[in-house]
Amino acid sequence: MLLMPASNRKLFTAAAVASCIGFDHQFATELWLDGDDVILRGGGDPSLGGRYAFDRDAVFKPFVDALRSRGVAEIKGDVIADASLFDRNTLPAGWEWDDLFYYYAVPVDALAYNENVVGVMADDCARPVVATDPPFIPATAKVTCNEEKEPVVRSEKNNTVTIEGEMPQHYQTLAAVSDPALYAGQAFAEALRQAGIRVRGTVRVNGTPRTMTLAGRERVASIQSPFVSDLLATVLKPSQNHYAETLLKNLSAGEAPASYAASLDAERRFLIGEAGLSEGEFRFQDGSGLSSHDLVTASAVVKLLRWMDDPSRRGAWWQLLATPGEEGTLRRRLLPLAARFRGKTGSISGVNSLSGIVRGANGGTRYFSIVLNHHLAGSGQTLRTIDAMASAIADF
Repeated sequence: MLLMPASNRKLFTAAAVASCIGFDHQFATELWLDGDDVILRGGGDPSLGGRYAFDRDAVFKPFVDALRSRGVAEIKGDVIADASLFDRNTLPAGWEWDDLFYYYAVPVDALAYNENVVGVMADDCARPVVATDPPFIPATAKVTCNEEKEPVVRSEKNNTVTIEGEMPQHYQTLAAVSDPALYAGQAFAEALRQAGIRVRGTVRVNGTPRTMTLAGRERVASIQSPFVSDLLATVLKPSQNHYAETLLKNLSAGEAPASYAASLDAERRFLIGEAGLSEGEFRFQDGSGLSSHDLVTASAVVKLLRWMDDPSRRGAWWQLLATPGEEGTLRRRLLPLAARFRGKTGSISGVNSLSGIVRGANGGTRYFSIVLNHHLAGSGQTLRTIDAMASAIADF
């Protein structure tokens, strides 16, 4: 039976990325000089300025240092955020419109910064004072007071944040930016200003593929992402949607801009040709499982887990999947199984799932997938039931 998998969908994304791109690959964000302009060229890194950045404010230091070493004290032209590695469809099919303003449903682009979210803090609903993190993003508030309500927070085309409606005395959230490439360009322009390098022009986005080797253009520096294995750990342990979507779209990055259609085709070829799934066992629209139109059979999940646990691969996947009691979605669940179980959780409205690999106390292995759709129970009751089932499966 085809079922909505929620974030169990990420298992398939991760397997395809590992097979087609490789655990050791790194994505490069490049700085180019083009006459009076500087170009920030995106290479599909979802992590730039995100959780792997020890100091987010210093993430562009290699670019600033490279410009200083060339004696650049002023950018006479524009800061161009080049996101042409991906096409301009930044949202996958099937996402609900009312999810799109939240941190878990950010747009997907070849350039990202701070995981495409901005922190928003608002105080004093009667006379609202709004702060953002990072602070270069402007914000406005038009609200009234109501301790029982939350306001609507939106990002406009220029990434300006607006807060409207009713709010309590204090409110904070993480909001999705509207234009990730522009956001990265804005962050770089701010880093230049903080370093004393004046920017005379504006920040603008380029989405059209352009040849970067013509005379007059020079690549001056590059920032490498963490290894794909590290990025996949973020996909699978805390179940990070933005990383999953960006990595999926990288499957079709090349001479033509990457697209969801081409990336899903590449994933399908891998799942059928290498992982051994059948054509009718899955149908995906995004890479994270947020879409309620993603469908897969529980048996297909088990087939994929068996592929992951092949002796040639099991060491890597045992490290990447969520572990009970450790960082991630299983940190408070199934603690007695920490040494024997690795898995993946999933949760969207009306859907909960848990799939995994469990070693027997005296040897042997079991693979399982539990997927609940359209249930009416509360989340606590549902998770307790799923965990009881998983514990029974592990009793061997």
